[in-house]
Formats: sequence, C-alpha cells, structure tokens
Amino acid sequence: MLKQLLITVTGLLCWIQADAQVSYLDRPDLLEKVEHCLQHTYGFSFGEARSIQMELSSSTPGHPAPLFLEALIVYWENFPLAPSNDASTQFINLMDRTIELSKELREDSSTYTEGVFFDLFGRAFQAMYWADNGKSGKVIPDLRNMYRYTKKGFELQDFFVEFYFSTGLYNYYIEAYPEAHPGYKPLIAFMHEGDRELGLEQLNHAINNAVFLKVEALLFMSLIQLNYEEDLNSAAIYAERLVKDYPGNILYQGHLINILLHQHRYEQVRNLLQETSEQEDTYSELIRTFASAFLAEKESEDENRTRSAYMETIELAESFGPVADIYIAMGYMGLSRLYEKKGLHDESKNYKRKASRLTSYAFILDEQTSGSR
Repeated sequence: MLKQLLITVTGLLCWIQADAQVSYLDRPDLLEKVEHCLQHTYGFSFGEARSIQMELSSSTPGHPAPLFLEALIVYWENFPLAPSNDASTQFINLMDRTIELSKELREDSSTYTEGVFFDLFGRAFQAMYWADNGKSGKVIPDLRNMYRYTKKGFELQDFFVEFYFSTGLYNYYIEAYPEAHPGYKPLIAFMHEGDRELGLEQLNHAINNAVFLKVEALLFMSLIQLNYEEDLNSAAIYAERLVKDYPGNILYQGHLINILLHQHRYEQVRNLLQETSEQEDTYSELIRTFASAFLAEKESEDENRTRSAYMETIELAESFGPVADIYIAMGYMGLSRLYEKKGLHDESKNYKRKASRLTSYAFILDEQTSGSR
C-alpha cells in the first residue's frame, strides 16, 4: 500500500512539474543560451543562432521565448524585411504566437512578469517592423496594450531587468519628443510623466545588464544622441560598440559609417568599407555607394562622380522602401550641396526640401557644402 502511494505521489509530482510553466528568470543556464543566440543573431551568424533557438524550443516547449528568438532570426536573416517578402508573414505570425503564449504566463503569479514582457515586446517588435515599412497605422490596435504594459514595467523593472529598456525609452521620449515636436503636446497631456535624464540612465542600465534587449538599448542610445541630443561623438561611441560586438550586421555598419562620414573621419570609413567589401547583399552595396558619393564630394571634389553616386544611392534606397529613407535623404542632401556649390540655389533648396521630408536629423540637414561644421 505504501509503495503504491509513493508511486502515485511521485507520478503526480512529475506530472505537475511537466505541466508547470518554466520561468527563464530563475534559470541562468537558459538566459545564457538566450544571450548566445542573440549574439549570433545580431552578428548575422544565423546557423549558430538557429541551433541554439531550436535547443531552447525543445527544452522549454510552450514558452514564448524560443518563438520570440525565432522571430528575431527571421527578421535579421531577411533584413531589411519588407511586406513583399514572404518571410514577413512568418515574422508576424511568430510574434503573434509569442503574444498568445504570454497569456498563460500572466495567469500564474510566478511567471506573470515574463508574461507581461513577451506580450509587450511581441507587439513592440511588430510595431517596429510596421513603422520601418511606413505602415504605422497597423500599430494602432496594439497601442492600448503596449501603453498599459509599459506602465506596468515601472513596477516590474527591479524583478526583470529587461524592463529598464521600456521604462528608459518611455521616460526619455515622453519628454524629448514633444519638445522637438510641440504639436504633439496636447496628445500626451494626460499620459504618465517622464524624466529625460533618468531615461538615459535606465537605458544605460539595460545596456549593461539586460539579455533580451541589450542590443536594442545600444542602438536606441546611439539614435537618441543623434536625433535629440545632437551629439555625434556619443552617437559614434555607441555605434562603434555595436559594430565591434556584432560584426556582419549591415544595419549597424551603415549606421556607424554614416556618422563617421558626417564627422569627416574618412580614414576610419575607408577601413570599415575594406572590412565589409566582401558582403555582396544589396543593402551593403547601398552603404558603399553612399560612402563613395560622400567621399567623392568631400575629398576628390569630382562633380560628375559625386552626382552619379548620389543618384545611384537614391535609386538603390528606393528599392527598399521607407526603411531606407535616411539614405534617400542623405542622397538628396548631397545633391543639394552640389547644386549650392554651383550657385544653383533653387535646385539646391528643392533637394534640401525633399530631404527634410524624409529625415529630421540635424547632422544630415546641416552638413555644409565645404565639409566644415
């Protein structure tokens, strides 16, 4: 009788253990694998990334983390991911499944924090994808949930460091964005107040301590320094770290090269171009084409080569859609400077007007014909 009872109890405990949802928060071994998976993903080593992702999927079935990681692999493997690419449907579906599985996590107090995280960032990465492709209206149905769980992140950040990314972004942008765009002030009048300096501190905390969102925190810090702080030196420091830590990532390579060009650090640009010369994808070709146009303008002052390369930059960038608008803007500004130098002021103003519709970055719009700042 005792033997049968022990067997029954042991079986029940095993069933409960198998049925219970795994928590990544108290599993350093799982978080270490996540970190390695993301290092390979952002570094464009997709075979290695997928191998780790499949291992996590096998060991933690039913958890949203492996689906979230798979979606990121799909996104970067097909970067820049456009709606016309069949992989975009796969990316959206994987994030949808991530959000769906997060519901079960939120029903258990021991995994509630993770549930909030995967719901929020499943939606956030979809929003990023739609915004990059000029379809911000697709984000509207998710805004309420994203705002609710962003606010919840303020309560949960000390339990899950990843929330320092969302709270940092919120604290910074809720103050900085309406300062730069006063027309939006009435829309945020009733929203939770932010703290610009605290937001930067929280983002740096995420950079130094997060696993899932460390890389995104690095990128956003660089973008903030460019667009709001107007500090190219700080922006370059974060961008250099991205390229150093994630070699092969064509977005980060282009981001750094664009900053260095506008800082007139041409030797470093040539070194980066040499390191990436064997990359044959079209996006890398776009980066090289723009860099060659800028260098031709600033160094050799070859008017025909400069004009041709800027026009080719615009043509290549247009093939990617809105995600490459910054290259179109930089191409237009290059043509604007070229015509300004020739004394053709109307043509120059027309191209600058076109550029300003595509970017608000002062470092692009204020670049001088002489190359001085």
